[in-house]
Amino acid sequence: MHLIYVTTSLPYSSQETWIVPEILELQRRGHRITVVPVRPGRAVIHKDAEHLIEFTIAEPILSLSILYNTFIEIVRSPVLSYRAALLLAASRNVWVFLKNLAVYPKGLWLARIAREQGITHIHAHFASTNATVALVASLFSGIPWSFTAHRWDISENNLLRKKAQASRFVRAINARGSQELRTYVGEYQHKVRVIHMGVAALPLHTDGERKPQQPLRVLVGARFDEQKGHRYALEAVAQLRRVGVKISLCCAGNGPLKVKMESYAKALGLSDCVHFPGWIDHKELLKQLHERRWDIALLSSLETSKDYEGIPVFLMEAMAAGVPVIATTTGGISELLDGGAGVLIPQQNAISIADALTRLAFDHALWHQLSDAGIRRVRDQFSTESTVSALLDEISSSS
Repeated sequence: MHLIYVTTSLPYSSQETWIVPEILELQRRGHRITVVPVRPGRAVIHKDAEHLIEFTIAEPILSLSILYNTFIEIVRSPVLSYRAALLLAASRNVWVFLKNLAVYPKGLWLARIAREQGITHIHAHFASTNATVALVASLFSGIPWSFTAHRWDISENNLLRKKAQASRFVRAINARGSQELRTYVGEYQHKVRVIHMGVAALPLHTDGERKPQQPLRVLVGARFDEQKGHRYALEAVAQLRRVGVKISLCCAGNGPLKVKMESYAKALGLSDCVHFPGWIDHKELLKQLHERRWDIALLSSLETSKDYEGIPVFLMEAMAAGVPVIATTTGGISELLDGGAGVLIPQQNAISIADALTRLAFDHALWHQLSDAGIRRVRDQFSTESTVSALLDEISSSS
């Protein structure tokens, strides 16, 4: 099959790199992939995405080529153009309508690209304007399409019912997203499928000699913003230091609250055991995880009125490397860790974090149990092999 993947900016983005393993697995199986970013940048930001340039068609959201193509398509299919305009006019408010109108020409341009390249199926990541581009392209080309909904793009409700009606299937990346999608798509609930995002999984290798080190080495891999709850991790480390537990914490990542958290760690007297290395190259991070430089991966996220966790790739990659994980019961995390694949704790609770860290530091049997269980969970349910198989089943049956 020859598939088009509609992205926001990938491969010119550091925010969508979790799509890369999915594309790589599709290519490994012999499928052709053409990546079409709705808003391409000028340079590849993330090394993981560099190889995708060869398979990418990057056109600005509006250009002379796109405007010319828009004119040709409207003249060629005036009735269809009118129907498409009416569909976009059904947007739930003026702002969403204007966003959709802005990408309408790119959808017409993509229809021509899809016809010329003999595309089998169009798939958009994000249910927002990316899916609008795919919807318009499908409408004008007659090529079947589908889309993956993530988090914020579900609550935005950008023509979700209309898009579900026109698409072959709708993919949610976790059960919570599926439930939320179903509230918006009405009678098209039967089209919603849960297909996780996946990561590379290695064969299970049990190392009976391995055990947590002293000091306990804990890694937090997350952007520094309010939702990630770094302060609770810092407070937990401070509690453990007070009772004599040897521990070191690495907070990898950047973000608006990084300086504030650095100051907070200093105020808690943790300058000698908490480190803020900034952004770590993804390949280097994976290398460190698989070389077992970390004893525990921690995510102390909290749920806000505006956002919640999906199923964090950081946790999946740590589990795949055999690093036990501790995380809060927010968003889709429980779906990943339920049944003993990790330690689940309540949000905004430094005491619970400290207790969980202490258990894993001194209970080596539990540490090994969680290490093996994490590898199995990713291998069986969250590997790129399993998720891509499920995605291809849906694409093949719909085509």
